[in-house]
Amino acid sequence: MNVLVYTGPDTSPPSLSYTLTSLRTLLTPNYAVQTLDAKVLPAQPWPASCALLVIPPFQSGGVAFSAAAVKDVQNYVRGGGKLLSLGNAVRAEPSKIPTALALSAQVAGVSIIDVSPTPASAPRPKLTLEDGDLGLAFSLTPATEGKADTPAIRLVDGTQLDGLQSAGGVSLPPLPEADLSAKGVEFLAQYVPTEESRVAAIQARIGRGTAAFWSTHLETPLVSDPAQDKARLQALRHTLEALGLRLPSTSTARESDNGAVARPTPQILSSAPWRAGVVETIVRALEVPELAAAVPHELKDSNDTFLFYPQQEASRVFAEQREAAKKLGEDPVTWNPKHIVVYKDGTTAPQELTPKFSIETYYEELRKARGERGCPENYPDGAWGVGEALLYGEVVTSTQTMLDKNIRLLTSLPTPLLSLASAQLTGRGRGGNVWLSPPGCLQFSLLLRVPLSALPATKIVFVQYLFALAVAEACRTDGVLGEEAGSRVRIKWPNDLYAITPDGERKKIGGILVNTSFGAGKVELVVGCGLNVLNPPPITSLAQLLPDSGPGGPPRPTMERTLAAITARFERMWAEFVRERGSFEPFMDLYLERWLHSDQQVTLTTVAPPRKVRIVGITPDHGLLRTLPERDAWSAGAQGVEYVNLQPDGNSFDLMAGLIRTKT
Repeated sequence: MNVLVYTGPDTSPPSLSYTLTSLRTLLTPNYAVQTLDAKVLPAQPWPASCALLVIPPFQSGGVAFSAAAVKDVQNYVRGGGKLLSLGNAVRAEPSKIPTALALSAQVAGVSIIDVSPTPASAPRPKLTLEDGDLGLAFSLTPATEGKADTPAIRLVDGTQLDGLQSAGGVSLPPLPEADLSAKGVEFLAQYVPTEESRVAAIQARIGRGTAAFWSTHLETPLVSDPAQDKARLQALRHTLEALGLRLPSTSTARESDNGAVARPTPQILSSAPWRAGVVETIVRALEVPELAAAVPHELKDSNDTFLFYPQQEASRVFAEQREAAKKLGEDPVTWNPKHIVVYKDGTTAPQELTPKFSIETYYEELRKARGERGCPENYPDGAWGVGEALLYGEVVTSTQTMLDKNIRLLTSLPTPLLSLASAQLTGRGRGGNVWLSPPGCLQFSLLLRVPLSALPATKIVFVQYLFALAVAEACRTDGVLGEEAGSRVRIKWPNDLYAITPDGERKKIGGILVNTSFGAGKVELVVGCGLNVLNPPPITSLAQLLPDSGPGGPPRPTMERTLAAITARFERMWAEFVRERGSFEPFMDLYLERWLHSDQQVTLTTVAPPRKVRIVGITPDHGLLRTLPERDAWSAGAQGVEYVNLQPDGNSFDLMAGLIRTKT
């Protein structure tokens, strides 16, 4: 799940940076903290994966939220969402009009900001949230310009915070505290000392959702007072927990911040023990000479520089780079060069160098999985199978970027090549999103190359569907989840993997990203995949789909076994897919059995007025989402079947909420 931080022309860059840093300090690795630009807020289906929307401090300039943006935020919170405002003044007052009427007015272009009498001197709010049921409106305004005020703050547990700048306080209706409590308002902090006992922070119910409003700059670090800064973070932690977020333990957070795993580590290039000569073929294609112990070979590429070492240097290289990582800065540009230790002749690295993933165990599982799937034992011209050539790093920037953005690697590496990491620092998801990289997530990229004569460009869209199907099928393998629990893993079109939890909820557990590069009559494909395998709650993972069982029960999935099952499944599917020149017909029936959308009704807002359509499949020629208008959504005299086909990259698909919108 994402924690989304609003950003726009009316937010302060320093305060935004402080907000992101503070949230990531507390929420990593359980949540991905990302920005949500004002331009896309009313255009993208962000609520579907949003655990919390954060409003950082506003600036005095700029404009208020658009009517469409207010409507989306209002609907998100009232529908059960969570909102946190930091460093903004708050005015809570009786609402004069019902929420439904307020939203209708906004859609018509009528402002509802001034829903109650407001002092003439009060600044115009940037955002107002209405709760028509409880009769309150909450308005956010920027901090008052002028001299910085830093009164002491007392939390409800008696802890006192000093040094935080005030944004102006929380203004409440003149009601007894018991009446405010009945309206869903709880005090989180007050300013002290003050005769009026001014409120610094509140939490309030808005519809089925909850919002917390801090009128102090709780996001700003107190660098001159470590003890007070610790108390500041603790106050923010308590607020996040009160909003329902599940934060990692402090020990987990310390591990995530540990210098040993906060920067890229050396990677290991190896091959399956039964496949002789694979690594030699790879380094020869990269024009890496015979490696000597004294000096590594340097390969400068378009995005990264790589240093290659022989395997006898592995222990030294790992030790040196773990120390060097502690001195690297925050900018990923400085995380160069990348270090690769080459293991030839089917040898593998010792477990102590790769504590998060056993390369030896993986190859053992791969041998079993390939045998069960009937993968070839031999290939012509010294080739090899999917997963039999592996580049592994405990921590990398991004397996996808490393292959996709380094032109020499992309075009020269023999394929198939699997790049795997236990943690990514800049992982990529679809649409430029960050892919969350918590412990327990299987994340890898697979480099493939195929002539366009064998795979026409128009058929490449099906690769993401094919890989998602391979993952879903692999989850049904004994030793991963088995048939019964594995049937809970489903495909969300076009490129996500979901789990149906035992209580019936649908939770995202993975995603597929395919990048392509064309040239010389061929196409290079980098298929990226992230799959939650062993993550503990609140992140949903495969392991949570298995019932608790004692000795003799089904084995828990492992990273090594799951990866082996996926690569073996995909190899057989890929071979048939290419043999059929990209036809998806052999897989269509199984794909539609495994996805979530059969006969699903959605609202299509790409037309005016919006229309109800029903999903009936995907088109076999171009992989478009095929929908059929409901009878009452079209004129009764329409003749024949009139399909509405939708492009995966031309629309925003919030299929979990039954909505399709045009991208902007």
